[in-house]
Amino acid sequence: MRPVTRWLLLAAGSVALALGVLGLFLPLLPATPFLLLSAACYSRSSERFYRWLVNHRVLGTYIRNYVERRGVTMRAKLYTLGVLWTTMLI
Repeated sequence: MRPVTRWLLLAAGSVALALGVLGLFLPLLPATPFLLLSAACYSRSSERFYRWLVNHRVLGTYIRNYVERRGVTMRAKLYTLGVLWTTMLI
């Protein structure tokens, strides 16, 4: 892979990762698609960043659940609904 392509994928993965982390706290911004995009970019550009992301204690669970076809956990669903309704009520 050319160095320019590698750096562009690293940058895109990092931006997607930042948006994914924001999506954990903002109810209308989805976290999982951005984390999956970040994992895809990292897997093509840097094995080290990909391993870090997949093995991360919090962020890695979203990716592993998707890859293993387990979906979103009940805890994550309840948290999302709670934050969404609290935000709408305010």
